[in-house]
Amino acid sequence: MVQISEALIRKRAEHNEGLIFSLEEISLHQSDIEKIEHIDKWCRDLKILYLQSNLIDRIENVSKLKQLEYLNLALNNIQKVENLEKCENLNKLDLTVNFIAELTSIEALRCNEFLHEMYLTGNPAAKFEHYREFVIGTLPQLQRLDGIDITNTERLEATQNLEEIRKSIVLQQEDYFIKERKKKEGKGGRWYTDIGAEESCQASIEEIGKENEEGDDVKKPKNNKDDFWNTPVENTPETRKQIHAKLEEERLEREAAQSNVRTNKVPKRETVLEREGKRLNLNQGKWPFLLDDSSDSREITLEVSVPKYLSTHNIDMDVQPNYVKIVAEGRTFQLTLPVEVCPDTSSCQRSQITGKLQITMPTLNQQWQSTKPVSKPSFRDENSKFLKEKQKKKDENNFLEFDDKKSDLDFSKIVNSDGSKYGPMLTKTKPVVKVKQVPVDFEDDPDVPPLM
Repeated sequence: MVQISEALIRKRAEHNEGLIFSLEEISLHQSDIEKIEHIDKWCRDLKILYLQSNLIDRIENVSKLKQLEYLNLALNNIQKVENLEKCENLNKLDLTVNFIAELTSIEALRCNEFLHEMYLTGNPAAKFEHYREFVIGTLPQLQRLDGIDITNTERLEATQNLEEIRKSIVLQQEDYFIKERKKKEGKGGRWYTDIGAEESCQASIEEIGKENEEGDDVKKPKNNKDDFWNTPVENTPETRKQIHAKLEEERLEREAAQSNVRTNKVPKRETVLEREGKRLNLNQGKWPFLLDDSSDSREITLEVSVPKYLSTHNIDMDVQPNYVKIVAEGRTFQLTLPVEVCPDTSSCQRSQITGKLQITMPTLNQQWQSTKPVSKPSFRDENSKFLKEKQKKKDENNFLEFDDKKSDLDFSKIVNSDGSKYGPMLTKTKPVVKVKQVPVDFEDDPDVPPLM
């Protein structure tokens, strides 16, 4: 039995970067799931859910998916339509090739106002008389049934005769359940497809009994595998589970046979990781990495982009003087180093945002220099050098250049020697204020205002 786990949902949510809470569409088909669980708690915003080709017996644990628009449950073991009343936005429901015989169970879908398309092809109820009229009359919101559009005439006739059609459907359901109960009790759970197959099987049993009575000691070996696949049985939930169990058993047998063959070969790990006593570079996971050995001559930094959502507990790292090895998810990353490092003082950190591993390894020789060629100066460096030289010349030429030899002007004749009125401009001198002498007999009368 396969259960719906968080690891399974994250694996199927690669298109959403492994995020579950914001998942809107997920496909869990062909996974041998027998029960719907945990989806309504982990994926509340789910709009499209594919669960076809599984072994699901009941529709359950989907009532909290308020945004669900499309639910595909084709090729399962469902026998009744239930627990879909609270899926308010359900628009399309696919129940093709199930075991729904209780057709009256679709009455629970009347409250799903947005349910416009439904598929019930391949179910026992689809063989009932007036099956289509009953579904159309019971669910007036449907616009398409089993891939065929519903006309207004069909809807009107089904609504008018719904009571009589429902009584007929109920009687057919009861007859079907009685026949199936009798078949199961009479045949011990093995149901043959038709009378011819039953008679042929009975005849073969009688022939085998006669041979045993005659004392035939020579017996041919039987192949149980061929007998299982060649025996005609009816399509029921029990037989479908038996088929899946048989397929799983054969798959395990094939894997066991292949593993036994591989034991005689030399392990791949020895031939890949080491050859002639030398370690080789290896990247089985194809993880991007960056080795920085030029920034600081005293240490080497290695960044490896391991999967973002991989748990740190599942990563095994080993630093040796000449190489670094990382093992995660059964895949190995190995890189030889250009110089010897000190494993005891090396450190490793992991980013919580990107998930990258950063390994810092101090070198054994502190005077080690990088062997990388010196890079040529870029255009930007050359341009900045040119600008600096230009600014330096500009600062040096701030003074006016003057050459006496090339000048034709005689500045000694600016002033006329004859003292004419067009002589040079003279500077004005401040006038000298003369202080008058006050007589000795002068009296200062305070009533007389001062002279301005």
